[in-house]
Amino acid sequence: MARKQTKVRIYNLPPAALVGCCLTALGRMRAEVEQQNLEDGTILATVGGGALGPVSELALKISPAGEGRSSLSVLWRARRLGGDHAILRAFLDSVDSLTKT
Repeated sequence: MARKQTKVRIYNLPPAALVGCCLTALGRMRAEVEQQNLEDGTILATVGGGALGPVSELALKISPAGEGRSSLSVLWRARRLGGDHAILRAFLDSVDSLTKT
């Protein structure tokens, strides 16, 4: 059974702006976006890989959380070779830095 971790954060940004921050953070990590439905605020991406590298999956859900605020729910799951637990923290740190600029 694959290990999973979930984190939820609230940001003082509208959902469309938070989607942009998340896509930028995924791009910085050289993630591969496998599925996205921007109207529903969902993004599924994988990070890592190579011939012998671990692969992690990030499933994002962005939704409104009041006036001018958004909720980001991120599910991390190991996809191959145990994944990399540091990916979830690195992604959230990148999103945090992007939302403060």
